[in-house]
Parts: sequence; C-alpha cells; structure tokens
Amino acid sequence: MEGSSSQSGSSSTNTAPEAHLYLKEAVILNPKKPVAYFICGEIYFRQNKYDEAIDNLNGSLECKAKLNNLYIIIGNSYLLRGYFIKAYTEATENYNIALKNDPNNYLCLKNCAYIYEKKGDDINALKMFDKLLSINKENSLILCYYGEILCNMTQYSKAILYFTKANTIDPENIHNLNKRAIAYYILQEYDKVLSDLDKIIQLDPFNNSAYYLKSLTYYTKNDIINAKISFNKFAIVLSNSGNSLDNIQLFHLEYLLNKNSFKDLNNTLSKINRNRNENNRKLLCFIRCKTYVELKRYYNAKSVLDTLLYFDASYIHLFQLLQEHSDFRSYLIETHKINNNLFTYTELKVINEFSKYMYEDCFIKFILNDEHKQKEQHMLKHEDVSKLEGFGWIEYKIPIYTDHENQLSIEINYVDMQIDYVRFGNNYKEITHIPNMNLMGYLLPDYHQICPNVPETFKDKFNQEYTEGVLVI
Repeated sequence: MEGSSSQSGSSSTNTAPEAHLYLKEAVILNPKKPVAYFICGEIYFRQNKYDEAIDNLNGSLECKAKLNNLYIIIGNSYLLRGYFIKAYTEATENYNIALKNDPNNYLCLKNCAYIYEKKGDDINALKMFDKLLSINKENSLILCYYGEILCNMTQYSKAILYFTKANTIDPENIHNLNKRAIAYYILQEYDKVLSDLDKIIQLDPFNNSAYYLKSLTYYTKNDIINAKISFNKFAIVLSNSGNSLDNIQLFHLEYLLNKNSFKDLNNTLSKINRNRNENNRKLLCFIRCKTYVELKRYYNAKSVLDTLLYFDASYIHLFQLLQEHSDFRSYLIETHKINNNLFTYTELKVINEFSKYMYEDCFIKFILNDEHKQKEQHMLKHEDVSKLEGFGWIEYKIPIYTDHENQLSIEINYVDMQIDYVRFGNNYKEITHIPNMNLMGYLLPDYHQICPNVPETFKDKFNQEYTEGVLVI
C-alpha cells in the first residue's frame, strides 16, 4: 500500500504541468464548476505550492463547493506555509468551519491545539485538548502535551498529574519522563526528579539531558560528590556530540561546580570564551556574565549583559538572578543607566512583598488618547494586580494601525508599587512575560529552548504524507 501511494504521488507531481493545462481549459469551459479548482488546488498542495493551492481551493469555495475536507486542506495549506500570524488565523478559521460540520474531527482539533500553543494562547489550546481527550482519554501524547501547557502556565502540580497519567499508559516515553522530572525539580521534589532520570537513563543510556538534570539536581541538593560524578558521565556522553546546546549545558554545570575555585572558574571562562558557536548565543552570554560576576570582574560582566540585552530586551528578567550579587547590582546602579528607547530601568531591586500593599479599591488604568476617537481605557482591578508578587508583568495591547500622534499614559491610584521599566513591542504576539526565576532553581533561563515544549512526535504530524490523507473528494 505504501509503495502504491508513493508511486501515485510521484506520478501526479511529474505530470502536474500537463494536468494544470487541462484543468485551466476545464475552468474556461465551465468557470462555475468547483471540481477543477479543487483538483488544481490539490495538485499544488502536493507540490508544496501553498499560495497557489489556497487560491484555487478558495476558487472552489466561491463556486459553492460543499466539501468539508476542502476547509481542512485550506487550513493545512495556511499552516504549512510557515509561521506568521495571519496564516495561523486563517488556518484556525477554516478548521473551525470544518469542526462545525464534524465536531470530533481529530486532525482539526490537533492542528488547532498546535496553533494555539504556538501563539501562546494556552487557554484555547487546553480547550482543544479537552475535546481530544473526550474522544480518547488514553492518548498519552495528548496527556503529555496537556501537561506541558500547564507548565507554561506555571501550574506544575496539576501538570504532573497529566504527565503521570501519560506515564501509566506509556511508561517508556522518555520525553514525558523528562518533562515530569523538570516539573518535579521546580517543585523541589528532588528524589522524584532523580527517580525519573534513572528511568530515562535505563531506557536510553546516552540521553544527554538526563545526565545534565541529574548533575544539576544533585548540585541543588548540595550533594557535590554525586553532582560531579554525574557531570563526568555527562562529559563522556558529550565527547562525540557537536550539539551546541549540549555544550552550553556542560559549561553551565562546570560554572556551578567551579564557583568556589577562582582558578577552576578562570579555566571554565577560558573554555567559554573560546567557544565561537553562534547558535544559542544568548544562553552562552548569560553563563559568561554569571562567571564574570563570580570572578568580580564587573566591567566585563556589564559588557556581556549589555550585549545580552541588545539581542533580546526581554532578558532583563535575568536581573532577578543577580539578587544574590548585591555588589554587582550596586555597581550597575552607580555606573550604568539602561536607556535604549526600548525600556527604561531606573533601579535594580525586586519588590518581594508587593501584595501586602494592595487595597480592594486600587486599580491601574491604561489610557489611549486619540484625537479622532473617544478616549479608550483599560482598567486593571485589585483581583488582577494582587496576583503579582516580585517581578510582575502587565501587558496592554493597542490597535496595530493607530495614529502616531496617539499618546499612552498610565495612572496609578492607591497602589504602593514600583514600575521598573516600560517596554513597547511592535508585534502580533504577546510580549514575552517576566517569569518568576526564583521558582526555577539553577535551571538555565528559557530551558524550554533546550527541552522543547512541543513533543517531536506531535510536532511532526504536519508532514506531507500525513496531511495528504485528507485529500479525498
């Protein structure tokens, strides 16, 4: 069957120019018949020419075609074009039309869940997963993905319940075990972390991330002997690895284990500085900055920090990780004021008891002044603000197309709080939030970049062979 399918796909591709010729003639002869548009769109889809596919499939819709699969193929075409927000929006709109006619369409629900997760819309992603689980509650992949979304929302205890359900169904799923281990680490349940990591190593003796997390967990428990044993095993496993992320994890562990030795830490810094890999530069800058701070080379640390913030202003949350280094914070306050038109940061300190100062009638008001429209305002009430503690992040979206003369102002009434900086972002996605880094222990910042949130087996569902399964008239 597979050979026959492959041959059929190859034949349709090789004869595509001739087929398009006949189809164009068919359209000219009968421009109101949807079948020719549909077949033409299908051929373009198989050729990965998604813009042409979308044009022809929409032409079929304009001819009043009544095919539910048509909306699914259009959705797939938008999805496979590559990431940008309009394509994702168009894809979900077409999937939702198909779901009205077929509410339990597994492909549409999975694709919608994937898009919502990529857009950072965790609530709608979970709604899709609930529907998927109502169809098949034993799907370990969906259960694992559900747990990952909950981790994105910092609901780690609840996430572990889903990871555990997935593990009961598929006890050898290394990805799921790894995710549960990370959640346990954040909840400081270190014995459970080590138990899951031992299971991973038993299933895959060369699993890099398991050795990294194992050494990190022992270090967090202040069990330096076992941390070094795991580190040495990690180094052996990486001896033939060219993966830059693996090497960064190795540098990170080496930095932690050598913090109390000036000589060893200098040796680590030399290795870091010799690394010329441009990939994951931000994480490498972060480790280099921390190393300079430990060596009390504050000028160099500040220089690296400036470089880091140049790449990505959202990395200002790394200041939270510098709380233990009061001398370095004082140095920054005295010598440097960050002001690059993206944000203003006036004082490097964290308010840890923010919620104590809240009153029931307090609010923060965002006001958008527009000469041609009425004044728009968004009010953040006590129940919203009182959830913030330490570093908080409040986001307010204004229309994309606005008059440049518009002014945005902030009014604070009855709130004893400090605004460290305001950042404006010209983008379609949500501005990156400021996570509570205190929860992360010694994990690298943005650890999801090293251990991706989307399971590869779920992510790969969009391969051509899979999506061609819906191409049935």
